[in-house]
Amino acid sequence: MAKLTITQISIENLGPFRERQTLDLYGQSSRPVTLIKALNGSGKTTLLTALQIGLYGYKAINPGRRLEYDQLVAGLQRKDAYGNAVIEVTVAVELGANSQTLTIRREWMPRGTNLQEKFSVLNNGMVDLEFSETWDEFINGILPAELVKLFFFDGEKIEALANPDLLPDLLRRATEVFLGLGGIDALSNDLKAIERRGSNKKGDGFDEIRSQAEEFDSQLKQVEDEIAMLTQRQASALLDLDKAQQKLEQFTFEAQRKGLNAYQQAAELKSQVKSTEEQHKQARANLANALEDPLLPLAWLGPFWNHYAEQWQQDRQAHHATLLIDEFAKRDRRILQALTNAVPEASQSIAELLKQDLAQFSANNRHTPILQPGADPAEIEPRLAQARSQLKKSLANIEQAAHALEKAQQSIGQIPAEKQLSEIFEELQNRTKAVSSAEAELHRLNKILTENRASQLNLESRLNGAMQRLRTELKESALESKAMEASARAKKALAIFRERLLASKAHWLAEMITAEFKQLLRKRNLISQVLIDPTTYEVSIQDSNGHTLPMERLSAGERQLLAISVLSALIRERKGRFPVVVDTPLARLDRQHREALIHNFFAKISHQVLVLSTDEEVEGPVYDALQHHMSREYALTFDDVKNCTIASLKPIQTLAEATP
Repeated sequence: MAKLTITQISIENLGPFRERQTLDLYGQSSRPVTLIKALNGSGKTTLLTALQIGLYGYKAINPGRRLEYDQLVAGLQRKDAYGNAVIEVTVAVELGANSQTLTIRREWMPRGTNLQEKFSVLNNGMVDLEFSETWDEFINGILPAELVKLFFFDGEKIEALANPDLLPDLLRRATEVFLGLGGIDALSNDLKAIERRGSNKKGDGFDEIRSQAEEFDSQLKQVEDEIAMLTQRQASALLDLDKAQQKLEQFTFEAQRKGLNAYQQAAELKSQVKSTEEQHKQARANLANALEDPLLPLAWLGPFWNHYAEQWQQDRQAHHATLLIDEFAKRDRRILQALTNAVPEASQSIAELLKQDLAQFSANNRHTPILQPGADPAEIEPRLAQARSQLKKSLANIEQAAHALEKAQQSIGQIPAEKQLSEIFEELQNRTKAVSSAEAELHRLNKILTENRASQLNLESRLNGAMQRLRTELKESALESKAMEASARAKKALAIFRERLLASKAHWLAEMITAEFKQLLRKRNLISQVLIDPTTYEVSIQDSNGHTLPMERLSAGERQLLAISVLSALIRERKGRFPVVVDTPLARLDRQHREALIHNFFAKISHQVLVLSTDEEVEGPVYDALQHHMSREYALTFDDVKNCTIASLKPIQTLAEATP
């Protein structure tokens, strides 16, 4: 297998690069890292894109749609350029004991409103026509174009690879390429071609069916290429939506802290004030009604009411005694009358006795009433108690209503004015629109992807139908029938071999990803292992207790580390024979994760690693850690006067100086 090293890249009149800027990238094998630092907008992403399209052309962007590549180059073309846009990438290629240096040159020349690309490969300064014609085949033999984004990747977007819906296809396809299953696929396609071919003597019906099968096969390949492209764009759209939602949530939280929540609740608070005012008004009315009770003044009498009840009882008893005396007197007269008639001689003594008894009763119950006749206090007392209770309840209600009214009025006073929140409203609207746009784009891509998959199933069905009809036609020939049967058996055997080969690689890949992930994680006990289903290549994570750990439980930084672990496992499968280029790899990571990434990924992943970072990513202890593995350091500085970026080589310490 060939080993490729990028020794130099030159960029002219593209993006922020106007004057020709050349970066020498060849480093030491013991210190494989080249650090390129720049502020945002100074050319990091342009440099990454230049490396991709310099080596692979339009196939690095979208093999199925050349238009996207043309639009990308046109967007990078400088309007103030005096010459053509040029990218030159010089590489050292080692194949066995042989080594040669090649320069891949792409130049874009204006042709009306379009750009015309001129491509050439130089060997020892001279154009090599053979290499120029076969370059795509040569570079794809080292690393297929569809996998170049695994080696040249954007650190901020790499988290999308941890999406459980996208990861199985990526792992399966990368494993297929790394195992060289293209030969099996080519053999299967050759067998299909044999099946499509038939004797020219089969008549017009056979030719028509064969033509249909070839057309269906061609359409199916186009749809499959389109699905592959849409899947990549879907991952990017998912990441954009996630970022937009995070920004909206962060801003909404901050806005609510500044009073937005109170303003949004203004209508409710005002309604609450009105309600409490009505309650307070009703409580006052209830108090007035309680005070209007005619018996309530008796409650103010206090002990006098008790004296009145006692006096009323005494007067009542005196009145009863008077009535009894009258009745006793009438009774005595009836008794004496009867005794006089019956026993005359005893009537006088009995009359005296009854007189004394009546006199004694009158003396004991002698009392002069002092109150005017009125109601019984025992009858008034329950109504008076009810009046007291109603008054007490009305007083408690009016106090509670007054407290609630005061609290509601205080809440109204805390509501900020609409003018104070105008900027917040505008920014909130902008971020909400960003989320809506991202959702709409994702919905559009999902819809297109669904339509393409439906079309894929339809074409596969029609192709299978056409192939079945072809087999029926071919059965007329015994020899051809046997060939068809043998071809079918061979395809089936190849398919089984292919799947078993992939399944055997799944376990090894899972172990590699687990090892890489554990090395990069700060939380050593977060996971026990990463599992890959040998059939579907679906990825799952087990925690230290053996339970499945959902991807959502991982932080954004941990998902990025998982994605990098996947890439690391896949890249190591290539035995480090191709450079690795990472743009903005550390932005989301804390210091411990950054240092782990430096020592366990950048220092070991390949013989050549280019790290494109902002000015804040690699500083302090992180810079010191990376310095042990650095051969070169460049700075990309945007000159506001010249309106272009200048690349400058910075001196770094030697290995001995960098070692404490």
